[in-house]
Amino acid sequence: MEDLGRKILEFFAEVGTYVPAVPRPKRVLNLYKRLWWTALVLIVYLLMSNIPLPGVSIQTSFNLLLMNIVFAANAGTLMQLGIGPIVTAGLVIQLLVGAKIIDLDLNDPEDKKLFTLAQKGFAVILGIVEAIGLVLSGSLWTTTGPGGGVVYSPPPPGIMILDMILLASATILVIMMDEMVQKGYGLGSGISLFIAASVMSGIAWEFGGWFAQAGNVIWAGLVPAALQCGLASVILGNPLGAPKVPNVTVVCNGERVPVGAMPDLVGFVATIAMMAVIAYLSSVKIQVPLVVREMRGMRIKIPLNLLYVTNIPVLLAAIIFANIQTIAMSVPDSPLAQVAHYLTPPRGLLAFISEPLRMLTYAIALTALSVVFGYLWVELAGLDPKSQAERLIESGLHIPGARSDPRHLEKILAKYIYPLTILSSIIVAMLVIVADIFGAYGTGTGLLLAVMILQQYYVMLQRERAIETYPLIRKILGE
Repeated sequence: MEDLGRKILEFFAEVGTYVPAVPRPKRVLNLYKRLWWTALVLIVYLLMSNIPLPGVSIQTSFNLLLMNIVFAANAGTLMQLGIGPIVTAGLVIQLLVGAKIIDLDLNDPEDKKLFTLAQKGFAVILGIVEAIGLVLSGSLWTTTGPGGGVVYSPPPPGIMILDMILLASATILVIMMDEMVQKGYGLGSGISLFIAASVMSGIAWEFGGWFAQAGNVIWAGLVPAALQCGLASVILGNPLGAPKVPNVTVVCNGERVPVGAMPDLVGFVATIAMMAVIAYLSSVKIQVPLVVREMRGMRIKIPLNLLYVTNIPVLLAAIIFANIQTIAMSVPDSPLAQVAHYLTPPRGLLAFISEPLRMLTYAIALTALSVVFGYLWVELAGLDPKSQAERLIESGLHIPGARSDPRHLEKILAKYIYPLTILSSIIVAMLVIVADIFGAYGTGTGLLLAVMILQQYYVMLQRERAIETYPLIRKILGE
């Protein structure tokens, strides 16, 4: 089985060699140049997110799909697939390697190179398969007519083939941009940058955007809707006193708008509040007492983040849900479509009241998967008690009253790390669920990802500025 897995990995790696590689800069670029390159990559991504595919009409609305957030995608544009093929390929291969189904030693340079090329090759294959499947499914040309019926208007075969090529090419370009950012031209990760940009664009759109209904442009972002329809119409997303039942609509600019299509004031307040809560919880630390032997037994405390698993469990769970959504779009009336429906949260208080079972199903699934993925991430990313104990012993630290045996230290650290892993996985899942119940802009998942990514960029910028000011720090860090 391992031999077969390695051969498959080598095949993916061979495909990856055909993707143009971005060389590392010959010398370390200064902060301003890296910021410039990061901004350039971000501009290219935003342009691609707004260039429509030939023959495809972009249908704008505020009904954000999870896959649009997690995959940084925009329906009907060159970024229709977004980063979906890349994150899916990375997730699958990392799980296979982490579970030892494929035996790789990532400390070995050759195995690490194979691992990286395999992810790149698998992402390209997924991008091609998804592009072909999406075009052949016809979902790009399926719209809702004025009477509510489904209208299918496929373009000529040549346009369909062109769309396949453009979607696959966009995936390759995104791979190259992410690689360029990570190899020292930019800051952080291109994938994280695209996700944050996608979420923040969605929040801005819900605050002051518009969408098309029956061929008419309706200004239904929070501010335009409040100006046109009155403040009462945007407090809960429908007129005050309207019955709290499914399919409630509100009249705005002469058109009836379904609940959930128009952002509301409660969602705006929830967005601000949740951003503050996420930022605060991200800064909370759990202190573990330690002793430094080489410094005459000086006692210190090692801080562990309360959100020990960061946003990784929710991101991985969201990737699973988003892939189910993507496949379900090709088979709208299948059982899988029903599963996808219940794995998508109803956003907003009225939607939650209308579909409590749907929210409960989503909440249970998200929490359970977050705990599972949180545990797996800790084990695979070297954050487990064993790895942490080895690092502490190597650095000359130990817990008071504990022997310098890594196994003994591991047992003591396990009392902190495993409960913290479960607790932090549940906390990040609950943050997402609460944000969706109150209709926070950008969705709960998107808000969690964006805030934590932006925090990481803030810390990164502070670090880079310190290194620019004091170059000796770079030598101390061995960079």
